[in-house]
Amino acid sequence: MNNAISNIQIDFELEQYIQDLFHEVNSLAFAEEDGASKEDKFTEHIMEILSEAGETEGIRLCHYEKENRWENIQFKINGYAIEDGFETLDIFISSFRDTTENYKVSKPDFDKLIKWSTGFVNAALKGHMEDIEPSSEAYGLAKMILKNRKEFVRINIFILSNGNIPHDPPKNFKIKNVDEITFNFHVWDIERLHRLSQSKYNREPIEINFEETLGAVIPCLTMPSDHDLYECYLAIVPGNILGTLYQNYGTRLLESNVRAFLQQTGKVNKGIRDTIRQEPHMFLPYNNGLATTAQEVKTSYDEKGSLVITGVKDFQIVNGGQTTASLFHTKKKYKDADLSQVFVQMKLTVIKDEDKKNETVPFISRYANSQNKVSELDLTSNNPLLQRFEELSRTTYALDPEDSNKQTIWFFERVKGQYREAMNKEPTKSKKTAFKLKYPRNQVILKSQIARNMNIWKQLPHHVSKGGQKNYNFFLKDVEAEFSKKKKPGSIYWQDIVANTILYNTANTLFGRKNQDPVGDTNIKSYTVAYTLAYLHFLTDNKLDLGIIWQKQMVEEDLQKEIKKGLRYVYNFLINLDTALISEAAKAQKTWEKLKSKKDHGFNMAVIDKYVITEKEFKNRYENKTDDSEEVRKYTSLEKITSVGITFWDGLIRYNNQVMILNEIQSNFANTIRKKLLKSGQLTDIEIKKGVKIIDHLQNEGIDFKKISDLSKVKAKELIDPSNIYNRLSKLDENQWKRIIALGEQTKTLSFNELSVIKTVQQKIKRKESIDLKRLQIVHEAVLKLKKFKISI
Repeated sequence: MNNAISNIQIDFELEQYIQDLFHEVNSLAFAEEDGASKEDKFTEHIMEILSEAGETEGIRLCHYEKENRWENIQFKINGYAIEDGFETLDIFISSFRDTTENYKVSKPDFDKLIKWSTGFVNAALKGHMEDIEPSSEAYGLAKMILKNRKEFVRINIFILSNGNIPHDPPKNFKIKNVDEITFNFHVWDIERLHRLSQSKYNREPIEINFEETLGAVIPCLTMPSDHDLYECYLAIVPGNILGTLYQNYGTRLLESNVRAFLQQTGKVNKGIRDTIRQEPHMFLPYNNGLATTAQEVKTSYDEKGSLVITGVKDFQIVNGGQTTASLFHTKKKYKDADLSQVFVQMKLTVIKDEDKKNETVPFISRYANSQNKVSELDLTSNNPLLQRFEELSRTTYALDPEDSNKQTIWFFERVKGQYREAMNKEPTKSKKTAFKLKYPRNQVILKSQIARNMNIWKQLPHHVSKGGQKNYNFFLKDVEAEFSKKKKPGSIYWQDIVANTILYNTANTLFGRKNQDPVGDTNIKSYTVAYTLAYLHFLTDNKLDLGIIWQKQMVEEDLQKEIKKGLRYVYNFLINLDTALISEAAKAQKTWEKLKSKKDHGFNMAVIDKYVITEKEFKNRYENKTDDSEEVRKYTSLEKITSVGITFWDGLIRYNNQVMILNEIQSNFANTIRKKLLKSGQLTDIEIKKGVKIIDHLQNEGIDFKKISDLSKVKAKELIDPSNIYNRLSKLDENQWKRIIALGEQTKTLSFNELSVIKTVQQKIKRKESIDLKRLQIVHEAVLKLKKFKISI
């Protein structure tokens, strides 16, 4: 009975996924100005999903079909991707039907998909260019394949379908006279895509059966005692096995590694190469070996009764990626290299608790990696918590109090001079101006200021009074204890930092300056402000509404008046202490305890109570686990790409043709970004990262961005600020979305297609999925149409 119910549930979820995918493709096709086919939009959407899952990188839509003289399809591809270094070529071919039915792809149709895609690859590898239309983008792809033929290690054929494919692809496939390249087929049908969407970590794990695929097992030792978190194996792995694994899986094996394979130019890799060629038997004592992880390990006993590893699931090399890649590349480049005499020690750790994998693997990588010296320079600036503050500061938008249609960001300067350096990187004067509007100079926060303002909020004015460095050290130790390895501060914490900064700045201004009617002696101003605000937090049991200060980016006038009263009260308290030095007394906890014990105070609590939140409101604010900083960070990076304008990306292609400032892979990404921005399309995570790197590269080279834009032949159009719009849309709650949709339907202000896009975008924001520029713009413009009904974002 339970199994039947489970199967019904699985079928229902699959049907829902098919429906969602159907509407997703239709929504994408509607948003496409050039009327792209639904098969193309399906292909593009699935390629992006696979890119985000780490299955491919550098994707590019490239629909090409060629018929023979009998009008039968001879070649067909839908897209491709080429990895940096040209080790891997991915070819995508789609079988798509515009339906919500779970249809089955027949065996003859499946065989055609293989025949058409491999036929194109065969023609490209062998230079049969006359078989490919010269005016097509596929012709350029074929030329690139031919040019880099000797570099390719593996070619992956991805067969994509919104139907069910119950057929196995060919094994050990080879193209005649192309024995040196490994061909892998990857079938991604509707059921596998659905499983990926359900996957907790949205990534397909690598599963390796050593017995079936390599005809070998790996002798090992296991740890002598059980542990709840992990189990560990030690093994000696033959070099041939590692070389074959890299040949088949490439950098997918290295997803958790801290550094990419650096070819064979560095001393470490040259040493590996020379040892393999000259002293392969000495490889084991010379090499540090591999640190690897897996989700699951299969073992058995051989005929001698020894424990052996027969298979692994989600196998990852977290340290030793260069060793693994060097084994393969040395064997490929030098015929005299004999991997049969090479052995490598391996430590394999199985993390039993999947939730702790992302936490534990980085530490395995860090502690196992002894090849590079760890820098001790500015250790506190590189503290993970400060890096987290920096990330939050760049992705948490605040409303401009003078113009509610504008948003600004409080800039945390983790490293001294960071703000000026970031501004100076902007390529033009107008971009520098825009930078200062987005990150106002008076909204720069230093490490010491965060420590001061947050320790005041924690009612520790005596620690604040000990000076910036001592207080900072205390704060850092305290906050590290508060946020464990698993828990890290979210956007609410950053909002509190800013709100407390606004409180401090307000109180500091209210105290006044020397010769301008201050509350008192400005030599004890800092102590007075710290004690006054800490006292305010004490009297309100730390329930002063920081959320409203954050939202309004200011302290209300009546609350300011109470703070001014408090400053006078605390100032009089300090100057009447029985002490020779107020500065020393302020450092003592007994001074703080004395202030707290006083029965009277200078505040009108009837006014202050207006700005105190209830226990329920407090829990709602601080127990909310939602954190969208990662999504906002992505749209902030996207904004860096859109802000330079479509004319820049178009001009860059022409500029690069003249001076070749980009390598072939960068040029490919730049061209993809240009095409997508022209159509207001969706950039994948990897395209966003590569685009930002291209901009940084050009800025570091001192390239004049205006001159590049002037080369453009396309009409300049204003691109939306995706980070601004996403930030506004992400703040809408369920009821606000319902009201927008209801008003759009009832008043006929919005079309069916606009409402469809709004519903799709709402779900994407809820699921934290990527949204293309076009649909962000459609929703933004649709909401503007409802402004007369008092709808705003």
